[in-house]
Amino acid sequence: MKRAGVLTVVGAFLPFVLGATLGSATTADGEGTLAHPMPPSAFLWLSVGLAAAHLLVLVGYLAVAAHVRGRARSFAQVGAAGTAAVAAVEVWAGLIAEADRDGGAVAALDAAYVACAVVIAVGTVGAGVLLWSAERRLALPLLVNGLLLGLVVVPVRVLGSDVLGIAALTVWSATYAWLGWVLWRTRPDAGPVHVDARRGAPTATAE
Repeated sequence: MKRAGVLTVVGAFLPFVLGATLGSATTADGEGTLAHPMPPSAFLWLSVGLAAAHLLVLVGYLAVAAHVRGRARSFAQVGAAGTAAVAAVEVWAGLIAEADRDGGAVAALDAAYVACAVVIAVGTVGAGVLLWSAERRLALPLLVNGLLLGLVVVPVRVLGSDVLGIAALTVWSATYAWLGWVLWRTRPDAGPVHVDARRGAPTATAE
């Protein structure tokens, strides 16, 4: 759990490092493309780096799924699946960096981002709700993360500006550090948490 916690924290803050190192790369060329104002090569590296960040966070979801039982585990796995999918979408974005921002490829990309976000939010919030009575310290970061994604990030991405979207995504990503910290503090010998499938109540705390 400690290793998973560390990797999740790294995944939470990697986007900050990528933004600081690659976000300042700009070019006057390629106006109207997905990558603009970044050069396509820098945008590709940024996208690959963001995919790596999602895969590091994926380790956290898998750790949660391994730590719990019942429907909470299933929801954590849904969150993991959505996280793996959005990592693939990030790579896709990098590969079409020179596509027309108003074209069909970018529209499909945006739809894929939203679909992945909805899956992640459902899995994360579902796991958090079911764990509320059994393991509240683990449920809290999951609930905050999932609700922030579903109620703030997705609407801002669909309706808001790029600047607001980046700001919302940055705050959302940072909440994974909280989850990583909780995982890091979980005892290595802690048994799986069993959750009642109907009420979200613990049926046992360890095997």
